[in-house]
Amino acid sequence: YGSARKHQGQWQALLITQALTGFISLEQWYEAEQSAEDSACMLNALAGALARMHRGRWQHGCCYAKHVFIKINNNEGSSASAEIALLDLEKSRRRLRTADASRHDMRQLKRHCGAMPEVDWAFLMDAYASLMQR
Repeated sequence: YGSARKHQGQWQALLITQALTGFISLEQWYEAEQSAEDSACMLNALAGALARMHRGRWQHGCCYAKHVFIKINNNEGSSASAEIALLDLEKSRRRLRTADASRHDMRQLKRHCGAMPEVDWAFLMDAYASLMQR
């Protein structure tokens, strides 16, 4: 649910969304120790979410670690899976070219990726580039 109004010359807005139960931000992810398997799973899922958005020519516009949320699902007997939720889409917009959306968001995420190790950034970019070439 969402609504906005202008009250005494100032805009006020209310947005109610479903709770992201079990999700943590990318910032929180890197504050704790993570297994190599879970990290690879998360980075592949993040690359997939960003590539899907960018191939549709959508630019997030505010691609910060605090706006990326992750949930790892560890299923017994099978490998882990990850869910990605992107928040604060109020600055998102459709771009004329996929490359414009991609360039803006990936540069912004690099600047605001928090404590992400360089090796994880390289892994993310490799996975993302592979998906963008499809």
